[in-house]
Amino acid sequence: MGRKTIFFDIDFTLFGEKDGRYFQIPQSTREGIKLLKQNGHVPVICSGRQSAFIKKYFSGMFDSYIALNGAHIVYRGKTIFDLEIPQKRIKELMDIFDKNNFKYIFDGKRSSWARNIPENQKSGVDAIYGIEGFILYDWKPEDVHANRAEFIFSDKGECEKAQALLPGGMALSPNPGWLTADLCFPGVDKASGIKRFLEHSGTDRGDAYAFGDGYNDITMMNAVGHGIAMGNAVDEVKREASYVTSDIFDDGIYNGLKHFGLI
Repeated sequence: MGRKTIFFDIDFTLFGEKDGRYFQIPQSTREGIKLLKQNGHVPVICSGRQSAFIKKYFSGMFDSYIALNGAHIVYRGKTIFDLEIPQKRIKELMDIFDKNNFKYIFDGKRSSWARNIPENQKSGVDAIYGIEGFILYDWKPEDVHANRAEFIFSDKGECEKAQALLPGGMALSPNPGWLTADLCFPGVDKASGIKRFLEHSGTDRGDAYAFGDGYNDITMMNAVGHGIAMGNAVDEVKREASYVTSDIFDDGIYNGLKHFGLI
């Protein structure tokens, strides 16, 4: 078997919450990634998470990644693509979001900028981001150097309202449960990130695999030759996948890699 490139979502794919603790990576997943590299294959993170987060929680496991839903791409430790949201667009979006009191966060590589988050929710948001002091709550629009945006909603109806108010070409990709959603910009998503990565690395689409679980992984499944849905994935992802492996904490990554003969 020649060299293959395998893309991994992070949340509820590479790690999840177990026994009340965030960011738990199954030991079988660590072993699977190790064996992949020993076999000459290339593991790559493909996530909405930031580079600072990836470096903190996956140090030594990955040196290539697609971060911020395709807006920041690193190949073998070097940035090959970095697209920030223009300041004019930041202010345009803020005007819409603030008028409707939406809870939102602009995400950058080294900081995030949150608005309209109630005081009693800030500690929970900070915990999910997983880096102390990463989220800023007191800021001005000109301070923002972000690559993506996301929302925190009270219910599905609020999510649908936000979608209807977005400027043309933009869309929301809700996460399971509809209480959070990524804001998708035209031409920038996990699929576009994978395409850029494959072109830069000279890898054929047929030699690429992707593991995912959430709605924003659907385009990722269609960007590679072999899409693998976690057993805990939403049904829409399972329908798009070439193969459905077991749940994250039932050795899902390891079993999926084994099924395709990658380890």
